[in-house]
Amino acid sequence: MKYLTLLTALVFAGSAAATDCSDCHETIDLTVHLEAEATLATCNDCHDMGSAHEVDMELHEATLTMTECADCHGM
Repeated sequence: MKYLTLLTALVFAGSAAATDCSDCHETIDLTVHLEAEATLATCNDCHDMGSAHEVDMELHEATLTMTECADCHGM
């Protein structure tokens, strides 16, 4: 699945299909999240993304790191 994620990142990087976090709210402090080794699951734990965000879990794994998220999405 990591290979598919990487391939998807390369396809969508910089494209309109990859929604940026900052499209809807302020830019996040990526440094803090990287230091905490945050993953997509961490985002859900702290921010309850499920109630406000529809995430395609076929393209996104709960173990995706913030760095991997930032490859496709502006933070």
